[in-house]
Amino acid sequence: MERRIINSKLLTTGWFSLGFLVVGVIGSILYSPKWHNQVFAWIGPFCLLYFFRLCKLKGKFLWFALATIFIYLASAYDVAPLPFTVLAVLGILSGIHTMIIFLVDRWLTNRTGHFLSTLFFPSACVFLEFLNIKIAGGSWWSLANTQYPFKWLIQLASITGLAGISFLIYWFASIAVWSIKRIFNNQKWLAGLVIYMGVFFISLSFGAIRYYSTGSGDHQYVKVAGISVSAFDLKQQLYKDYYGKAVIIDPKTSVTSPLLQDINKAWFHFIESRDSIMFSNSFQIIQKTNDSLFILSQKAAELGARIVCWSEAGNIVFKDDEPALVERGKAIAIKNKIYLLMAIASIEPGKISPGKYFIENKTVFIDPSGKILNIFYKNKPVPSIERSRPGDGNIPSIPTAYGNISPSICYDADFPVEMRQLGNKKTALLLLPGRDWFAISPYHTYMAVFRGIENGCSVMRQVSGGLSLATDYRGRSYGSMENINKGMRLWSVDIPIEHIPTVYSKIGDAFILFCEAIVAITIIYLLLHLIRGKINIKN
Repeated sequence: MERRIINSKLLTTGWFSLGFLVVGVIGSILYSPKWHNQVFAWIGPFCLLYFFRLCKLKGKFLWFALATIFIYLASAYDVAPLPFTVLAVLGILSGIHTMIIFLVDRWLTNRTGHFLSTLFFPSACVFLEFLNIKIAGGSWWSLANTQYPFKWLIQLASITGLAGISFLIYWFASIAVWSIKRIFNNQKWLAGLVIYMGVFFISLSFGAIRYYSTGSGDHQYVKVAGISVSAFDLKQQLYKDYYGKAVIIDPKTSVTSPLLQDINKAWFHFIESRDSIMFSNSFQIIQKTNDSLFILSQKAAELGARIVCWSEAGNIVFKDDEPALVERGKAIAIKNKIYLLMAIASIEPGKISPGKYFIENKTVFIDPSGKILNIFYKNKPVPSIERSRPGDGNIPSIPTAYGNISPSICYDADFPVEMRQLGNKKTALLLLPGRDWFAISPYHTYMAVFRGIENGCSVMRQVSGGLSLATDYRGRSYGSMENINKGMRLWSVDIPIEHIPTVYSKIGDAFILFCEAIVAITIIYLLLHLIRGKINIKN
């Protein structure tokens, strides 16, 4: 007993306890989008929670508050396309939200050691993730995304969406700290750990069965080709045409770098002036790129591709030149009897004023007869960096010879609630042109894979500046292509195209309601505890 007391003091006081905070900070940064380490996603929350619940250190709350702000800044820098000052404000807000959850959790667990108290922390964290998805930029900060390599576990997304996966990770932290505290206090703990392990085992068993299942059996393998177009050559030429001097862009350059901001000035002047003399070389690069897209599409068809998908904004064209470009796409589709998804940035020239939409970021889907099946406008333009007119929120499901195919674009897929349309409309293949940058690749592509698992469809994410990937409804990869560096790339892959019904597509985020209920019950419990305390004081 005396030895246990000594160990308890060692693990909860002094510099040793501060070590839990340090490991928690490092772990939280390492599982962020830039590094997306699967293992540290389990270690980081545990260490932070251990520090906050059990450690006794002078100024602990201040240490923790500073740590949470630092975690956000280190994790979001280069990932979120926002100035550092904006990130600093968001970091403070994130720290406040995190501190509230940890404070309520500590308050609760200090007043009751009941096993049910372990449910608050994961429920609150998952609910915060859901709020971030709905109102703060999508599913970027969901812990579930880090588990992409853990194929059995991520099948849970077909039932609960991302929430169930994140819940298991946060619950592990809560259960582990709860068990350690009870060991320190010589209290029973094994039953609680067994309950968690039972839930985890059931989740993995379901995942293994689903992952190794053969689907409906009603599917066909189709060769799909992807073509990625780099934007570096055009950006460098725009800079040279505008400033009169050459520049080399490092593919790893931050999206908020001063260099790219200077290039944006050149880009704006190019659009406003449409000066064919000043920007003659830039116009040549655009023309060469557009020609190369059609040449590579022809080559893809010759290699046997039946569906060809371009990366986001592969074609750059002024609005009045767009009809001729689409006609070229029709001709390629007719000649080769292919489905062609053209990804176009259609520019409206003229004065650029604050808040003006001057780009249509869209896809044009053409069938083998040359018929335009759909024109899709990106529903979620990236805030602060994309001046494109948003779509109507609808994601079409288009009948083809190979099943229902849905187009969408890049950032759209970061919003699981909207993407549930895929499951409801029985989509068999999601064609997802994208454009990434170094700091968010391959994490951003892995995020999109979850939309296929949630809605029971294959996903072809064709990306410039990142990882292109083709997966089936289980998230199983059938091929990939890296395109971080400059140049154009063509690849093709045979993937199964089928729709598998999922529970998530039917019930949506019902699991979030469970988490909300746990949070609400906890708050009511603590408020009643406060009220009773005040009454006792008065008496």
